[in-house]
Amino acid sequence: MPTGPIRTPASYVLGGAVAVSLVFAATPATAEDLWTPVAVENSDFASPLVASATSPTATAPTGWYGANPTRLQVFSAALANHPRRLQAVSLNSGGPGKLRQRLWNVNAGAQVRVRFSDSASTLGSCSPAEVAGGQKYRVSAYRETAYDAAGEPVRAAGEIVRTVQYTQDYTTLGYTKAADTVGSGAWSPAPKVFEFTAAEDNPLVVFESLEDNPPPDANCGPLLTAVSAEEQAAFVDHRIEQNKLPWSAYNGIDEISLASAAQNCRAAANACRFTADPRYSYQFYGSNRILDYAYLNCTRNQVVDRRTVTWAEEGFDSISQEAGRIRNANSTDQNPANTGEDDAGMPSANPNMFKQVAAGFQRNEGNPNLANTTNPLIAARSTTKQVEQDVQPGEASWIEVQPARERIEGLFRSTNGITIDAMFDFPSGKVPDRLYERTGPLTQDEKKHCLTERPLKVTPDNGGTRSLSSAGPLRDASLGDGPLGGGPPPAGLLRSPVSAQNRDTRLTELPSTRP
Repeated sequence: MPTGPIRTPASYVLGGAVAVSLVFAATPATAEDLWTPVAVENSDFASPLVASATSPTATAPTGWYGANPTRLQVFSAALANHPRRLQAVSLNSGGPGKLRQRLWNVNAGAQVRVRFSDSASTLGSCSPAEVAGGQKYRVSAYRETAYDAAGEPVRAAGEIVRTVQYTQDYTTLGYTKAADTVGSGAWSPAPKVFEFTAAEDNPLVVFESLEDNPPPDANCGPLLTAVSAEEQAAFVDHRIEQNKLPWSAYNGIDEISLASAAQNCRAAANACRFTADPRYSYQFYGSNRILDYAYLNCTRNQVVDRRTVTWAEEGFDSISQEAGRIRNANSTDQNPANTGEDDAGMPSANPNMFKQVAAGFQRNEGNPNLANTTNPLIAARSTTKQVEQDVQPGEASWIEVQPARERIEGLFRSTNGITIDAMFDFPSGKVPDRLYERTGPLTQDEKKHCLTERPLKVTPDNGGTRSLSSAGPLRDASLGDGPLGGGPPPAGLLRSPVSAQNRDTRLTELPSTRP
């Protein structure tokens, strides 16, 4: 049985209620009320090109997906009769169908508007009654599903389990049509609008027909075209921890494990193209940390503390972290083979993917031709510095570093439909690390320690244990075995008295040499 959701979504915002709370904990990525366009692939359904003025092509439009592609039809411009001469998609083909698309680069918590034009079907086989009152369909936005321990999406009856987050029903305008003739259509004079708060990164939007008609009207369903989207970008969540960077992976628009998706991008340096999202990429300073040791001056004089400090900044990435999570989850705890030595970061574990990220980072920096640069992407950094401090009596000195970091979020895209939404946390080349040379008063405990006597070892001279013998009182050699008798000494130590030894000094008068 699958475990609970283990995968971290590409944002920690999982619903509208949580999105509201982020207003107080994060920095907005865009100005208030600023709507920005969201790219929609093949938005006018121009591909595949259909020439027939009477017969549609039973397929999903290029770049779009259907739960059952044969339940969708692409109408030519002549058959659709749109005022702008656009092709259109029918949501029915032998029954009701579903047209699905993801809005890439939209993060959870963003406000999203999807606009589109609709009409009742112009298909000649539609009966006049079928189109007279308009046709019904539904638009829904979904949130991500649960993932099992291996990072695969949970499925039920062969379908990925998803949760509907927002939904709205629509009805096209009706029009008068003659039987067995191509209709004129009744395209909405103003675009219809579906608005929602993204409950997942790259939210899934589904157009679903509600027309379930028996033959000969089974192919008769609502038409859509001119799909566009815009968003108010989500707030940047600065609370995401370095060792819990989020990710998402897709085959087309369906979620897959990151391990499966990464295989495509690891194959070659140009297997995937990484595009950084500047709205969610930023520089920041990490938490201060103390380097090396603290010098405590317990003397009565100023002390010059000379030291060499070295600090290292490592790179973090969601791809290596997820790979390590699965590998370690499958290893027995305390298994000698699971040393962690292979849990390296992206540069060593996925060199080709690091090259793709580095190229995307440079393009985002205004270097589209990837010319030589003084600000390359840095996977890791080690710095050594000589420091000299004057430490006053009764003071402590120490060195702190506040590392400069670069947080990068973006998409990997391959030519075979694989997409990875990943985040990286690397040392920054734009801003320097902050090095703090600190001095300050001793703490109370440190002051007490400065006042204590220096520690000394116990020796015979200060009344400790003597080692003349290992046991028992002294014995005369004439008594046989014992410490002074040549035999093995008994166990134990000889304790000698601590009192001073008194000696009687005898003065002997010298004989007189006088006669």
